[in-house]
Amino acid sequence: MGLTRQIGDFLAAVRPETLPEGARETIRTGFTDCFAVMLAGWNEPAAAVARRSVRGGELGWAGMLSAPLAAPDTGLLLATAAHVLDFDDTGLSGHPSAVLVPAILAEARETGADGRMIAVAYLAGYEVWAELIGRDQDAHHAKGWHPSAMFGTLAATAASAVLRGLDAPTATQAIGIAASLASGVVANFGTMAKAYQLGRAVQSGLTATRLAEAGLTAAPDAIEHELGFLRAISPKGAVDTTTPARLGQDWHILRTGLNVKLYPVCYAAHRVLDAVGGLCRAQDIDPDAIAGVELEIGAGQAAMLREHAPRTPLEAKFSAEFAVACMAVARRCGLEELSDAFLARPGLRALFPLVTVRTVEGRNPDEPSLAPSDRATITLRDGRVLDSGPVAFPRGHFRAPAGAEELHRKFTGCVRPSLGEAEAARLFELLQRVDELGGVRDMLPAAAPLRGAA
Repeated sequence: MGLTRQIGDFLAAVRPETLPEGARETIRTGFTDCFAVMLAGWNEPAAAVARRSVRGGELGWAGMLSAPLAAPDTGLLLATAAHVLDFDDTGLSGHPSAVLVPAILAEARETGADGRMIAVAYLAGYEVWAELIGRDQDAHHAKGWHPSAMFGTLAATAASAVLRGLDAPTATQAIGIAASLASGVVANFGTMAKAYQLGRAVQSGLTATRLAEAGLTAAPDAIEHELGFLRAISPKGAVDTTTPARLGQDWHILRTGLNVKLYPVCYAAHRVLDAVGGLCRAQDIDPDAIAGVELEIGAGQAAMLREHAPRTPLEAKFSAEFAVACMAVARRCGLEELSDAFLARPGLRALFPLVTVRTVEGRNPDEPSLAPSDRATITLRDGRVLDSGPVAFPRGHFRAPAGAEELHRKFTGCVRPSLGEAEAARLFELLQRVDELGGVRDMLPAAAPLRGAA
């Protein structure tokens, strides 16, 4: 039996009772964190454009769940908002929750799935993504593919198939269809199109299941075929298409989990932010005293951090120079720093030319798109040289997890502006037990407006 069929069989068989106990905490964290950044990103320009494209321009998040929008369109809007701030969690060389949570919310609204099935759908999508991306040891970013958009399309299809109760043959067809719908390129990083690529992945995934249910056929080996999905997007063609999948037996989610982002910028810059921020805070460095900063990062990271003199907040999210300057000037990097006003500060921009980037070989075994570690060296005008030492995992990583307090602080900071302190606290507690809820409507903000930010 080929890989495409093995995935179809897994999706038809997975049930709440198969959910490994250790996965619940990861799923709860993913839902809680994604919900927060989705609300925070709702009124960003890219999210507003996406809404206008499907005639949902004035809808708020809660209003959309009762609006007459098709589930694929709902998923498009939710996922675009979830990813637009680049504050969503990471894992599997991408952004699992920004795909899976919107896909599940949109689908569960239509199917009436309860919290147990919502959790199973998340698990299924995560496992399919992990199974597929783990079969290629080369970084898809290096070929120009946006992994979250590519593998996210199939993961969204998997989650949808579970919630719609597809049998194995139909789920197999849906995965084959999804292989033809996946798209997204790294060249669009730093633009509105990056967030839209995730929205489109969800829309395509939910469309794939509906097409399969309606009778559209696809190759039953669309994933593993010599001219199929995995080899088509492989950077070097060195992809494993023959080893049997261990879906439902060896749970990827227990080994790799999720990485909560504590900075709203590209994950390739997070270790740099920790390294520079740690030095600046510990040594109380005056930005004007900096003569130069040398960064050691992976070649793939350097390719993603392509903006060397960013002029917009979107560009700043993909700039090593901004990461260094932001920490030197503000000692932090939050949503307030990703603004036109902060970016225009002369003292900030003066630091950009002082940053040099040196790439290093090798890959972090837990984060293949990153170097084994990053390093920052700051040279001061008085001749002192300060060295961060190697930084292998940023704060919030699965190996260095964010604590409950940090997660709550991030959630509140994202949700409070639109819903207030009390409602943010209520929703945080609710989403921390998402697998026990009665359904999507339990997650709705109390008295949330039908228009505007929430």
